[in-house]
Amino acid sequence: MSVGYEQIYESLIPKLSECNLLEAAERLGLSPLQDCTLSVNFLGREYEISSRGINPTDGMPVNVNNRSVLAYYTLSPGVGEPAFSYVPISNFAGLGLFSNIKWMTDPLGKTFSGDYVTFSETMCRLGGVFDGKLRSGRYSWLLKALPNIPLQIIYNEGDDEYPCEVQILFDKNAARFMEFECLAFLKGCLVRALIMTAKTGDTAGWV
Repeated sequence: MSVGYEQIYESLIPKLSECNLLEAAERLGLSPLQDCTLSVNFLGREYEISSRGINPTDGMPVNVNNRSVLAYYTLSPGVGEPAFSYVPISNFAGLGLFSNIKWMTDPLGKTFSGDYVTFSETMCRLGGVFDGKLRSGRYSWLLKALPNIPLQIIYNEGDDEYPCEVQILFDKNAARFMEFECLAFLKGCLVRALIMTAKTGDTAGWV
């Protein structure tokens, strides 16, 4: 596990200790528990958020970037509702930067090539909901990654000319709640969760 990613998460813990968690819960759609802790489902797992940090309630290992994403979301000053209209993450980069970051999802096409059944089973395990079949062998799924950040995941089965591709689209209002870099972290967490859940058949127990 990268020391740099660990340091990012550790730098967020003092900010959590100063955060009004109950106010954040009401504004961000998190669930308050006893003792001023919060609860949220993220990629098929329940997490507890407290002034001391972020922990999955199942006690199993977790990648540190999952913790960081949840910390960033909890600390977000964002307000408002999702638009339920979806765009590529590059729309949030600004100034044309990172206009082509398809490489982030390339491993998904290789993992699920010719195997839409496994893809759909994996999406269900992560909390996804089937949204319908699109034209040309494409299937749309919706996933509430966080209460105010729904995603659209499109599976394109490909053909003789083009390989299988999985596209991850973000709600148009996602940038109200996370900056581009944090949304990129979230996307990476989802890509890892899709691959590892497909490989292991479980949403927990891996990092």
